[in-house]
Formats: sequence, C-alpha cells, structure tokens
Amino acid sequence: MKKSILAALLASSAFMSFNVSAAAIPNDGVVDTDACSLLGEEVTLSLSNNVSGAYSCDEITSTIKVGACHKAGSRKAMTVNCAVVVPANGADPAVYNDDSCTGVGPDHTFQSSNYRGYVASSRGGSTAAKDLGGACTPTTADGLL
Repeated sequence: MKKSILAALLASSAFMSFNVSAAAIPNDGVVDTDACSLLGEEVTLSLSNNVSGAYSCDEITSTIKVGACHKAGSRKAMTVNCAVVVPANGADPAVYNDDSCTGVGPDHTFQSSNYRGYVASSRGGSTAAKDLGGACTPTTADGLL
C-alpha cells in the first residue's frame, strides 16, 4: 500500500489544485483531475480491506498529502522517530509527524501508545507514523492530513 501511495504522490507533485480540504479516497480508489487538479492524469490509490484513506490537494503550496490507517491498526506502545512530513519551503516551517517534534535523528522521538496511521506528502519528507487519537475511521484518516 505504501508503495502505491508514494508512486501516486511522486507522479503528481508537479501540478496544481484548488482543493485544500481532506477528502476520503473513493471506494474505487480513483482520484481524477477534477478532484485534484495537481494531477496530470487520474491516479488509483488502492486500499486494502479495512483500510481508510484520505488525500488533500493544496494549490498554494503545490502539495498533495495522502494518509491511511487500518481498522485493527498499529497501537502497541512504542517510541516513534520524528519525521518531516512536509519540508520547510522558506516561508513555512517543516511539518512533523507529531506536534512535539522539533527535528529528526536519534534525539527526536515521541512516545505513542495509541492507534497510528501513516502520512506522506508530494513535497518530500518521509512516510511517517502519526498518532490517530483513537481507532482508525474515515474521519481519523482525514485527521492525518
């Protein structure tokens, strides 16, 4: 699933959109240029059974974000490495996978004992684990963005 999401992000990163709010990934997985004009052509984001996903397109920053989580979800207590989800662009600071993060590397981690989902951005950064605050639902998948 991660490879499909990342491939879609990389293929679509050079275009523009007017849609900034999060939208659920459709049941058929097809996101077309009407839904996200940053895309040069329609993209299929295939989600496995019991996986919820969302995407957002932001014309101002030319950024597509995709987030996904599984209903059974990752929820074992663990230390998670801070990761940049959206790199800084000069005007805006970097966006991390947790509000407590201020950098990356061995000294930048956070504790997670909740359900986690994963988020990625077309502007680079990492595919990163992020706390959901509860079990995975379409609404919590939107919250990853």
